[in-house]
Amino acid sequence: MAASQVPSLVMDTSAEGLLHKDDPALKQYESFRRQFGREQMVIIGLKPANVFDVKFISTLKDFHHALEEEVPHVDEITSLVNAEYIYGRDDELIVEELLERVPEDETGMKELRDRVMNNPLYRDTIISEDGSFTVMVIKPVLFSTAPNDENLPLSEKEKAELVESIGKICNRFRAKDFPVYLSGDVAVEEVLKTMTMETMFRFTALTSLVIVVIFAILFRRISGVLLPLIVVNCALFTTLGLMAVFGAPVTLNSTVLPSFLLAVGIGDSVHILAMYFRHLKQNGDKETAIAFALGHSGLAVVMTSLTTAGGLFSFVNSGIAPIANLGKFAAVGVLLALIFSLVSLPALLAVTPVRKKSMKSDNSTGSGLDMILAGIGDFATVHPWKIVFVSVIIFIGSLLLSLQLKFSHNSLNYLKEDVAVRVATEVIDKEMKGSFNIEIVLDTNREHGLYEPDTLKKLEQVQHIAESLVVGERPVGRASAVTDIIKKINQALNSDRSSEYRIPDNRELIAQELLLYEVGGGENLDEIIDREYRKARITVRAPWVDAVAYDKALVELDNKLGTVFTGQTTVSVTGLASIIVRTLSAIIRSMGESYLIAGIVITLLMVLLIGNVRIGLCSMAPNFLPIVCGLGLMKLTGIPLDYSTIMVGGIAIGLAVDDTVHFMHNFRRYYNQCGDAREAVRQTMLTTGRAMLFTTIILACGFFILLLAELKSTNNFGIITGFTISMALLADFLLAPAMMVLLTRKKKT
Repeated sequence: MAASQVPSLVMDTSAEGLLHKDDPALKQYESFRRQFGREQMVIIGLKPANVFDVKFISTLKDFHHALEEEVPHVDEITSLVNAEYIYGRDDELIVEELLERVPEDETGMKELRDRVMNNPLYRDTIISEDGSFTVMVIKPVLFSTAPNDENLPLSEKEKAELVESIGKICNRFRAKDFPVYLSGDVAVEEVLKTMTMETMFRFTALTSLVIVVIFAILFRRISGVLLPLIVVNCALFTTLGLMAVFGAPVTLNSTVLPSFLLAVGIGDSVHILAMYFRHLKQNGDKETAIAFALGHSGLAVVMTSLTTAGGLFSFVNSGIAPIANLGKFAAVGVLLALIFSLVSLPALLAVTPVRKKSMKSDNSTGSGLDMILAGIGDFATVHPWKIVFVSVIIFIGSLLLSLQLKFSHNSLNYLKEDVAVRVATEVIDKEMKGSFNIEIVLDTNREHGLYEPDTLKKLEQVQHIAESLVVGERPVGRASAVTDIIKKINQALNSDRSSEYRIPDNRELIAQELLLYEVGGGENLDEIIDREYRKARITVRAPWVDAVAYDKALVELDNKLGTVFTGQTTVSVTGLASIIVRTLSAIIRSMGESYLIAGIVITLLMVLLIGNVRIGLCSMAPNFLPIVCGLGLMKLTGIPLDYSTIMVGGIAIGLAVDDTVHFMHNFRRYYNQCGDAREAVRQTMLTTGRAMLFTTIILACGFFILLLAELKSTNNFGIITGFTISMALLADFLLAPAMMVLLTRKKKT
């Protein structure tokens, strides 16, 4: 049984997890990681009153050693404690740790400060330009450390263990004179993952509670509450089990999946149960009531499920892997809910005893609500042109607003402003000119190509170009490469004269200096060049800003780099920066494709249901209007089109059309019986209007509950989708009846 696989679900909130496995940008990034190791890191920022203080340096060393000894799955930790210190002595090159010995007095501390601040290798990498801020960089291992998993990537569980261990040590050492800021892409991912899981469990429970309360009010029967919950949970857990079976991870988007399936799946039960209990009260025969309910609402339930699934399936071809997976499995979940509702719910109703006393005392029809619904229908049919005119004005205004929406992709903005890891990231960004990396790979395409002075000088030129880059009005930080080490070696071997901090003009001398570095104990070459000395890595410290800014900046960088090298040497940009830019372009393309596909599929289904092309096309107006209104609200509230909100249109149109299907299905039935549009609208509101109202309340509450989530992305998705669904009900109660009156009036003439 698929549901049994739910415990094996895995989570993935990483940047590379946003793209499909065969995406060219991801393949290039994976090739880079295989060559140079893991780019992702945990960064710990420290801003004491004085970095070069005996007490602080002593505590820093203890902190560093605690991290080395207690944190699992670590490849390397770099800080002022163990940073490579390169110097020369009597024609000998010496490479040792910076803090072999902790200075014990002010004189020694002044020498340490001079040594650090005068070393270009440290500036903006482990110490800020003004010397007031220092960082520790922790690189996780690339592959799992679990037995028999040595060739598999580091697992999500192992990442969690790493970040959790670091957090505990940070809390242990954190003090007023030892402030600690924990950040880095690995730490941000872990916080997002934790919040995602908490959000899923919490809001699944809250949505279930809302359903229980509303069904208790609506049906006033235990069976009317428990049976639909059983049915919809069967669909939910089967869907989650299928995700585990097919290896689809839980992502930020998946946060809304359980609440969504509960709210959507329960809608099928509402329409069936409303007709079942209504007929049961009148006739008292369960079998006849079940048959009547399925005959009355069965087709409409099937069509609403198909339209909702159609809107979701529009995301299957998305270039964003989590969006494609959500579209696929949410659609499957909707269809499973349909199957369980049409098969399991009637079976459960048939075997559930119903006491005659409870039937007689059932007042679920509620004359007061019926009068309100009938009054809304009468208003719409009496003032059709006014309603259409107002709807057109609202549509035009919302459309103009929606055209001004901005695209965005910045996972840090999914966290609220006071979340510790976001605060830490912003502090480190400010002090160190960046908290993650742009990676550039230079390939000479020949063995020992990096021994050539001209190539290294052009590599140095690439560094200068990269350091001149501005991303969203923020300059990038330092660009580090093998040239920095070569220049420092050359300076150390020439009496440490500042004029010798340069690339030698002799190929043999460069090769000899690099050999001396390796023999002398240097350990960093394998992270910045390959074994054949043909490829070099340039790492640019970059600020954590929106992908829109990186899109423009990396295009500019590519254009400038293309002018540096000619012939067989190539240079390419990769790393997380290229991943997020690729993600942005996929988001933009996904929106256009998914909205178009969803609109076409759902329109065709509506025409098929109604059996009239003209009325079927016109019936989509109450569905497109709420979508445009939702996009307009996004502009008014400053919510961008990003990784989470991009799905609103495709999901909302599939949900919005559900009530339209029920309205049109029943309107057509009553209109064919009486031939009067106003009476047909009235009868439709009295029979299916109640179910439409309560399904919308359940759906809207299911999404508005997400406003309580810790993730801002989940908040945004909840408010826009809930608003859109509410507007859809208003359109179906007012605009749809008005249009039907006008269309049938024209038909009569």
